[in-house]
Amino acid sequence: MNREKLMKMAGAVRTGGKVSVRRKKKAVHKTTTTDDKRLQRTLKRIGVNAIPAIDGVKHIQGCIVIQFINPKGDFNLTVLGYV
Repeated sequence: MNREKLMKMAGAVRTGGKVSVRRKKKAVHKTTTTDDKRLQRTLKRIGVNAIPAIDGVKHIQGCIVIQFINPKGDFNLTVLGYV
């Protein structure tokens, strides 16, 4: 390999400026599927049921409107709570 190519490859893995230390490998971020599974397990434990066929929800606060299309909603009838 030539020197230019090696310098280019070495520069691509720097986290900061010229004087920073090169990192050994790129950090891989975890996906959020574990959080979703944990949430579903907790919702099942407290006894909430999914509400089917919600087309959309509009949240109006002052003159600002936030619209959610096909949201997922859960409800517990015994304690009148929703998630």
